[in-house]
Amino acid sequence: MFIRNVFYTFSTEIFAVGATFLTGVILARALTPTDRGIMVLVMTLPWLVASFAHLGLSQANIYMVGRKKYSATLVLGNALAIALVFGLLCVIVLDPFKEPALQTVLRGLPQQYWLPLILLVPALLIDMATLSMLRACQRFDLFNLRRLVSSVSMLAGFVIVLVFGRGGLMAAVCVYLAVTIFMVILSLWLIKKETPLTLAFNRQLTKTSLKFGLKSYLQNLVGMLNYRLDVFLLAYYLNPEQVAFYGVATALAEIAWYFPDSVGVVLFPRLSNVPEEEVHRITARVCRDTLTITGIIVMGMLAISWLFVPLVYGNVYRASVLPLLILLPGVMTMGVYKVLTRNFTSRDKQQVSILVSSVALILNVGLNIILIPLWGVAGAAIASTVGYTVAGAMLLSFFLADSKLSWQEVLLPKRSELVGHLYWAKERLQGRRHRVKVL
Repeated sequence: MFIRNVFYTFSTEIFAVGATFLTGVILARALTPTDRGIMVLVMTLPWLVASFAHLGLSQANIYMVGRKKYSATLVLGNALAIALVFGLLCVIVLDPFKEPALQTVLRGLPQQYWLPLILLVPALLIDMATLSMLRACQRFDLFNLRRLVSSVSMLAGFVIVLVFGRGGLMAAVCVYLAVTIFMVILSLWLIKKETPLTLAFNRQLTKTSLKFGLKSYLQNLVGMLNYRLDVFLLAYYLNPEQVAFYGVATALAEIAWYFPDSVGVVLFPRLSNVPEEEVHRITARVCRDTLTITGIIVMGMLAISWLFVPLVYGNVYRASVLPLLILLPGVMTMGVYKVLTRNFTSRDKQQVSILVSSVALILNVGLNIILIPLWGVAGAAIASTVGYTVAGAMLLSFFLADSKLSWQEVLLPKRSELVGHLYWAKERLQGRRHRVKVL
């Protein structure tokens, strides 16, 4: 069941990667580099604010249903009520900070986009709550359907308004807003298939969820800053055009994360439902398999990126190649982090991941401040890779000390397991071919 869920989740990611990649190409081809840089800010700001505001309740929802055995209906009703309240509070609290933000970390973002983007925050918090409940109920079929529809809808919207409609930046922003709202509605409809929709605040459940969730919140918040703060520092020190070049580099580099992310999506609910004595064994096996596949993806990207980027995005984006190459080694080490952090979270030991991420964040920010003025987007990429590598190495050392396993058991693949995975994949492929022939 675990391998099947990972397989289907990763298959969804492959389709999503294709749609997201084509979306990036369309934005790069249809918009100027300056407008493309503004779109990076547009598509980053609401998610970053929502990540600040959710207080780790998405992870808590999974933990409450899986480990604590709370009713899914009760957890969902409480999560939706909290998401709505927190989202509206964000809109109220952030409005006075509009001018300072637009003059610093959001420099270049048109003022008229501020309010629509901030109003997306309540919707995104609701979406995060519903998606976490699909994972908590282990309905990865519905979860993956929602993710696939999101990528395809965003691609279709941009094709219609930018390619056929010859629209510009405003049209692209409208597509992003409309598709995001549509996805929230779809998420609510999908979770309704599993459990009734309610708005029911529960004080005791909220207290228990926040006790767990605040640790996950700090962990994910620091992680989000590690992944995205460099975009805003680039906007502060440089200009939207340079943000666009870096945005292409990070979008391509993070393709290598799709497999570790797929594994993590399935792994956390799995670890939350098994006896703690099995958690380390499962984590080690998953980690070594994940590192192998991520390494293959990174090697392939290192080999073709120098030709692929200018050919697909246009010669003007050749400036994205160097930061992409610099980012890839760090992306690989973060693949290890993405697996191991689920182990600590499933055992309510998020403080370990928080410590590791905080050290990496301090290092990342400090290096960005020094290196961006010196080397531009290449400096930002160096800072990120150093931060990612430190995070992966530190968390691995904590896991080895906690589990008493050797590093070989965690990082090096076993031949018997690889053969087993290949046999399983072959059986699935042959089964699909057989069904096609029957049809």
